[in-house]
Amino acid sequence: MAVGRISGPLLKQNLLREGVDLAFETDLLYLDVNNNRIGINKTNPQFDLDVNGIVRTPTVEATTFADISGVQFSGDTISTTNSTLTIGTGDNVVYQNRLEIDDINLENNVISTDNTNANIEFRPNGTGSVEVHSDMNVTGNIFATGNITADGEITIGDADTDFITFNAEVNSNIIPDVDNTYSLGTDPDSGGKQWGDVYVQNFFAGTIDTTGLIVDGVDLNLRPGNTFFVAENGNDASTGDHPQAPFASLTQALTTATAGDTVYIMPGVYTEVFPLTIPTGVNVHGHSLRSVTIQPTAGTVTNDAFILNGETTVEELTITGFNFDAGNNTGYAFKFNSTFQVNSRSPYIRNVSVITTGTTTTAEDPRGFNTGDAGKGAYLDGSVATPASKEAACLFHAVTFITPGVDAVTLTNGVRIEWLNCFTYFANRGVYCVDGINGKASVGKTALRVSDLTGTITQGETVTYYDTDGTTVLATSTVESVDTDSKFYVSGKVTGFETAEERPGKQVTANGDAQLDTAIKKFGTASLQVDGTGDYASIQPQNDFGFGTGDFTIETWIYLPSTPASNNVLIDLRAALDSDIAPMIKTSNGSLYYFTDNANKITAAGAISATTWHHIALTRSGTDTKLFVDGTQVGTTYTDNNDYGTAKPLVIGAAHDAADATTGHFDDVRIVKGTAIYTANFTAPTVNLYATPTTVLLLRFNGVDESTTFEDEVIYAQDIRFSGGATATRITLADYTDFGAEVRMIGSACVYGNYGIWGDGPGVIVYAIGQNLAYIGNGKEVTNDATTVIQANEVVELNNAKVRYNSVDHKGDFRVGDLFYVNQETGVITFTSSNFNVSAGQGLTFTDGGNTTFVDGNRIDTGNLRLSGNTLESLSGDVNVTAASDEINLNNNVSITGNLDVTGNVTIGGDITIGDEASDAIEFIAGINSDIVPAQNSTYSLGTPSKTWKNIWANQAEIDDIRITQNYITTTATNANLELRSSGTGSIVIDNLTIDDVTVSSTTDINLAAASGYVRIQTTGAVKLPTGTTAERPAVEPGIVRFNTQLNRFEGYDGSDWIQLNGVIDLDGDTQITAEQTQGANDNIIRFDIAGTTVANLNGTRLAVPRLTVDDIEIDTNVITTVTTDTDLELKAQGTGSVLLENFAFDDNKITNTVIDSITEFVSTGDGYVKIDGTNGVVIPVGTNLNRPAPAFTEVGMLRFNTSDGRVEAYDGLQWGSVAGQTGAITTIDAGFLAVETVLYLG
Repeated sequence: MAVGRISGPLLKQNLLREGVDLAFETDLLYLDVNNNRIGINKTNPQFDLDVNGIVRTPTVEATTFADISGVQFSGDTISTTNSTLTIGTGDNVVYQNRLEIDDINLENNVISTDNTNANIEFRPNGTGSVEVHSDMNVTGNIFATGNITADGEITIGDADTDFITFNAEVNSNIIPDVDNTYSLGTDPDSGGKQWGDVYVQNFFAGTIDTTGLIVDGVDLNLRPGNTFFVAENGNDASTGDHPQAPFASLTQALTTATAGDTVYIMPGVYTEVFPLTIPTGVNVHGHSLRSVTIQPTAGTVTNDAFILNGETTVEELTITGFNFDAGNNTGYAFKFNSTFQVNSRSPYIRNVSVITTGTTTTAEDPRGFNTGDAGKGAYLDGSVATPASKEAACLFHAVTFITPGVDAVTLTNGVRIEWLNCFTYFANRGVYCVDGINGKASVGKTALRVSDLTGTITQGETVTYYDTDGTTVLATSTVESVDTDSKFYVSGKVTGFETAEERPGKQVTANGDAQLDTAIKKFGTASLQVDGTGDYASIQPQNDFGFGTGDFTIETWIYLPSTPASNNVLIDLRAALDSDIAPMIKTSNGSLYYFTDNANKITAAGAISATTWHHIALTRSGTDTKLFVDGTQVGTTYTDNNDYGTAKPLVIGAAHDAADATTGHFDDVRIVKGTAIYTANFTAPTVNLYATPTTVLLLRFNGVDESTTFEDEVIYAQDIRFSGGATATRITLADYTDFGAEVRMIGSACVYGNYGIWGDGPGVIVYAIGQNLAYIGNGKEVTNDATTVIQANEVVELNNAKVRYNSVDHKGDFRVGDLFYVNQETGVITFTSSNFNVSAGQGLTFTDGGNTTFVDGNRIDTGNLRLSGNTLESLSGDVNVTAASDEINLNNNVSITGNLDVTGNVTIGGDITIGDEASDAIEFIAGINSDIVPAQNSTYSLGTPSKTWKNIWANQAEIDDIRITQNYITTTATNANLELRSSGTGSIVIDNLTIDDVTVSSTTDINLAAASGYVRIQTTGAVKLPTGTTAERPAVEPGIVRFNTQLNRFEGYDGSDWIQLNGVIDLDGDTQITAEQTQGANDNIIRFDIAGTTVANLNGTRLAVPRLTVDDIEIDTNVITTVTTDTDLELKAQGTGSVLLENFAFDDNKITNTVIDSITEFVSTGDGYVKIDGTNGVVIPVGTNLNRPAPAFTEVGMLRFNTSDGRVEAYDGLQWGSVAGQTGAITTIDAGFLAVETVLYLG
């Protein structure tokens, strides 16, 4: 139907229906006036505009609500009553600001739900799918019950709180779009999230970072813990704590590791920056010894390799490629850190090889031995340890050092090491231990302990150790502290302290072929043998041999095979000159001499015999020097005022210049300074000599046959004084280990090189057990040439270092120190010590399969012989002793309880005892063709009081100093008495003389008739004469002398009268010479009495007599005259002497005034004058003008003859005037002057 146009007014009029609906063509257009609704093709519209059909319009606007085919638009809501709302077709696009479908809102580019926490679900129908053909961003959750296929990228979640849940299984590969870019999970250590479990058949990954990777029950992501790994393909940026994340360098691992960690190094060669400091408590463990090599960078080749701290370990690796820098003392494989401290255990080095070479190598020297700069093994210095360190120590186990030409290991300053199964090759010194200066922890102390202490040791006082002279100080220091066990400490290394056992003996040199001989000896195992052709033992000058003016003792045993015909010097202490004042003992023709100051001072004729051991001793006590042979003084005592100096040498067996050498043996030489051990006869020693407190030399000459090593075995008493007053006589501990090194070596070796074990200093102690010292001394050579081995270089001990070792050398020979040696080739076992002990509970059995020898502590059984204690017995059969030389020597005492049957000769060099009871007898059938000499002087008897010899026929008998020959009994000692003594109350009767004690009596007169005309009685005492009264005077005979007790005087009979013998006295006693006024007055005056009057007396200074007449001279008061008239009185002096009267000396015809510059006067008195008689003349003084006396010595009247003027002149008080001359009163000169003057005057 066509609809025409309706004008506005009409339309307005028609539309104003006033409550009546308007319908066009029923429902084409229906206006519901009452409800204000319009229906198009719809009656009874339900909405403001209700269209049943299709509306085509560019714009539809409904202000409140619109419903289009069940799709309702209301406000901002489009809804439908249908089950489905379709907006457009499949190819159409709906443009809308926001779309809400049920609980789904579509706004802008967002689809959301209205219900809180409700899902948005996309569900295709049937087998359909939800397809998104462009990028899709889902900010919430997606739940898909079917498959999800995305052709493009998918981003799920925009925050870490979002998650995806897969209930379905994944049936395809999951492949990232870029290689090595994305991760599954994030790092939980950084706050990320990781997957729980991953179950796969095969896992391929470049890097796996997980804390839980389990394969066949093994958690591959489980970290070892406290372990860091180093590998050649590692990365220093890695964590390093897993085998799959190793570091690339050991340096990085040591930087990361801390105490308790282990650094494990995978196989490879690692070039590191040296040094590598191992932190405290860290272990460095290589994969295996030969598979891990550590070497330095080019710039650190002379640095140290590893710096050790406490509780560290290095094992299973090789260190190489570094060199030694002598200037900086660097280039060691191992050193302690500068702050080294051990809290629980010391560093441990195990299964490590150190292999270095010198910088210059050749075909002949492939290891650079001669260069001397190969890297060294270890330098362990205890001084760098902190004071808090438990120790300064290290353990080496199975470590090999190949360090050509340099020291392998150097130890000092109190360090201690254990050395187990370790080896050194080509080292200069394999193990070098040396005393340092600072000591352990740089506060080293010397520890001391003394014995025989008197007093108390106090902290802060001074301890001083003196030499044997009591003056020379050997060591002194201040006591720093004292322990409760009497050990005390002094700060620092105070050298000089030593134990008595450590005090070094003197160095004895064997000259020529001087050597030990085990065949002939007095004591011990050997003696010194010299052959007389340049053989002797010597010691350089020593203060101990300079005796000064003090006491001394020199003694030895000597054995001479024959009596020398010329001088053989036994002991000589002279220095260079024969005339040197020093002791020398020599022998010649059986005599013994003490020689000093270029002369024999003691001579002992016949004192020495051949093939006999003689003990010789020379002693000085005060000024008495004596010589003893076998305990008996020989020769006379020498009055010795010599000063024997301060230092002297010693030569045994020759003179100081090697002349006058002796052939024989010496044993037990002892020199004692300051003490004369023997001052009278003594019993010669029967055992080894021993060291007294003042012994300065003791040579026992013990050792192996032909050895040229002679040991001074003296052990001194010591002199230790404390400033607080305490003293001690022995140092039992002098511990310097704070400064040296203590080493315990087991099952190790030093091979090739120059030296094996070297110790230097008293602080060094090395215990080397099972040590192999092979080809030491061969240096760099590997030819195994045994001829170039230097055995003495295997172990070197200097300055009281102690190396205790047992070793096997390149030949397999076994040694225990210097005392025990087994030659592997010959099987010979040598003991160089006189003491050898073997402890075996069941004894030792030696057998060759047929013959057996058994040895235990009680006996030796070999064949049919048993040696037990001091008994040699046969278990069956006889004991046969046969010598290959046809001579059997028994050098000690032999006791035979049975019979001795000898078919040859018997020579007994020692004692012999025959018979053990009185019933035994000796019968001599053969003649005796030698002297019979007792072993000791004045000890043994011939016969007994009950059994005496019947007769003795002898040409001469000498008993001590008495010799009986022919009809003479004399003494052999010059100037000695011959004494005859009776026993008990008996007397000695010679003819009619009876000698009893000190009394000689006779039944008749006793006459002493001397051929010389007089009898001499020599004594310092007195001779007692017969005494008695006057009435008891015997029958008179001229010459009788007695003491008269009645007259109290000595008297003698002159043939007619008894004459008093008390001085000079006449018969009546009034004329006499007396020495005392009264007896006992002791006034020292001799008086001369004549007829009872004292006429003269004499004392020590004068003779007082009234007048004295001597020949023709009489002295009376002050007058000396001649008795004979007209006889001259002469006073004469002997020789060139003069007769002195006051100041005048009369000499021949000259009288001299003895007082210089005094006047000689002849003075007369009264009218007297001085007259000189004679017809010749008087000579007055003569001289020139210049000789005139000085004015002070002139006097008026002096006369002299002046030779200048030729005149006699006199002095008038003012001048000299002529008295007489050639012209009488004037001289010719004066006359000449006078004539000139006259001419001039008279014209």
